[in-house]
Amino acid sequence: MHQLPLMHEWRSMPTFSQPRARRSNVAEPQRAGDFLRDILKQAVQSKSRSAYAEALDQILAERLRPHCQIVGCRAGKLTLEVDSAPLFAELSGFRREEIRLRINQLVPDQPIAQLQFRLGGTGHV
Repeated sequence: MHQLPLMHEWRSMPTFSQPRARRSNVAEPQRAGDFLRDILKQAVQSKSRSAYAEALDQILAERLRPHCQIVGCRAGKLTLEVDSAPLFAELSGFRREEIRLRINQLVPDQPIAQLQFRLGGTGHV
C-alpha cells in the first residue's frame, strides 16, 4: 500500500521546474572607474550644496531656516523642501525671484537659473 507524504515533507521537496529567485537587494558589481566617478560627482554636489546652504543662512530669517532644506541641485536648478504650507506659499509665491537673485549674488560661480520649492511630507521623490 502506497502512503502519501506528510504535508511538511511534501512542501520541502525540491522542485526543478522553477529556478531559484535572485535576491533583489543585492547590487551588481560596479567598475572601479565608475565608482570613483560617482564619488567625485557626489563630492562636488555636496560642496555646491554647502555653498547654497550658507547663502540660505544669510538670506532667510533665523526662525525660518530650519524649515527649509536643500534637497536637490542639478544643472542650474536648486530644489528646496519647505515643511510648512504657509511658508511654502510665501517663498514660492512671493519671494522666489528675490531669493534666487540673492543666492546668485552670494554664490556667483554657481548661478541658479531656476529655484523650485516643494512641500515636505507629500511623498515626492
